[in-house]
Amino acid sequence: MENVKARLHNFFKFLDDNKLWLAIGFAVAIAAGVPTYLYRQKGANDLGEVWSRIYRMNYEVAATQQEGPEKKKEALEGAISEYSFLKDNLSATGATPWLLLELSNAQYNVKKYDDAILTYREFINRFGNHSLAPVIRQSLGYVLEEKEQLKEAIEQFEKIAKNPEAIYLKAQVRLDAGRCYEKLGQLDSAVAAYKDIIVTFPGSGCATMARYRLEDLE
Repeated sequence: MENVKARLHNFFKFLDDNKLWLAIGFAVAIAAGVPTYLYRQKGANDLGEVWSRIYRMNYEVAATQQEGPEKKKEALEGAISEYSFLKDNLSATGATPWLLLELSNAQYNVKKYDDAILTYREFINRFGNHSLAPVIRQSLGYVLEEKEQLKEAIEQFEKIAKNPEAIYLKAQVRLDAGRCYEKLGQLDSAVAAYKDIIVTFPGSGCATMARYRLEDLE
């Protein structure tokens, strides 16, 4: 039993240490796939230039994955310059939500957290009803948590949890909120968040993690 608990502890610690990368990776995976699809579908119309440049930068960044962190950082810096140019000059097309997503993720990955926060907020302000808005808001919450702006991070997570269109994220963001409540020392709120997950999503991986946290808190 002790060995099982130790393995669980190490697993949850890994998730906590890497939550930002996992979430951003999810958003990046979506962003990488959809522009490729849309680029092929739209062809040489008025969005062609934007989609083709997004597609090219995705490819160039992906190509550096095996070349080491310096090459990857260099590619991401280039992508930021490219996306910033497109945002400033071609920001009134249907590609703009994806452009902002790519830009904010690249900014996050090179640890330009303040810039990433501004871009995530711009996405939310301009495209609050977009299907990717909950994922963007979650990513914003993670960056705020990284900067130890925990109350603001909780606000983002709780907004997602209340969004009926984002039910697929509710268990995860309630877990995220509970973690931030713990960091603030607001243990009653953390316990409430974890119990909500267990009641609403009893068979989920998030519920397993919530039960583990409750063992330590109660």
